[in-house]
Amino acid sequence: MNKAKKFAVLALGGILLTTSVAGIATANQYVTGSIKVTQDNEASYADLSNTTVDQAISSALAAQPGKVIKAKLEDENGTLVWNVDVVSNNQMYEVKVDAKDARVLSTGVDQTDNQKESVEEKD
Repeated sequence: MNKAKKFAVLALGGILLTTSVAGIATANQYVTGSIKVTQDNEASYADLSNTTVDQAISSALAAQPGKVIKAKLEDENGTLVWNVDVVSNNQMYEVKVDAKDARVLSTGVDQTDNQKESVEEKD
């Protein structure tokens, strides 16, 4: 194989790998935990959870250092997760923590809260 063909094959491989990684990152936005929620009854969430709010906060801060604003058990795609809001560098982050084992499921910028703060600053 000549050098041009080798380069083309390597470039195509790089593009496919990059596209695959982007697809995986997008797929990870759909968060699911280990504990299934069968009823939409927030009062029973604490009974279903195997972790405490302190464990969830500890895991969230290990993944996203900052100041915790709120931690709440929520139904996320039919599973029970801790939703922990963390402020760091004037940015609001949302950390999803599995209610079964305190494993961090996702971390990302909370667009909703950041937009709300921007509107409040303008008023």
